[in-house]
Amino acid sequence: MTTEDEKARRKQLKDDYLRAEQAANAALMPIDRDQLESLLDHVDAALEEAGGCDDSPRFTDEWAEQHGVDVDRLHEGLLEWGGGCDCEVVANVEPELVFDPVRQPRERPDR
Repeated sequence: MTTEDEKARRKQLKDDYLRAEQAANAALMPIDRDQLESLLDHVDAALEEAGGCDDSPRFTDEWAEQHGVDVDRLHEGLLEWGGGCDCEVVANVEPELVFDPVRQPRERPDR
């Protein structure tokens, strides 16, 4: 049987691991959360105006150039989250997944 101290230690180790994993994932993205939200707004609006995606990251590239962001590094970061072309960037790259802690404490029901 596991003691309460051992359970707490295991939980702390798991939480530390998940935080480190999230920090490593966020480090892959060369822009911050506000910039990512700006990028998503820009690409979403541009896709709507264009009538859809042409399977390229042209609107992503346009935003990067306007904001002085290295396009190649941005592509690498977005690809890690499933954002290859513009529609994939909008559909798959969520600021919450990139920048928020991986695990939130669960509510425990009263016993």
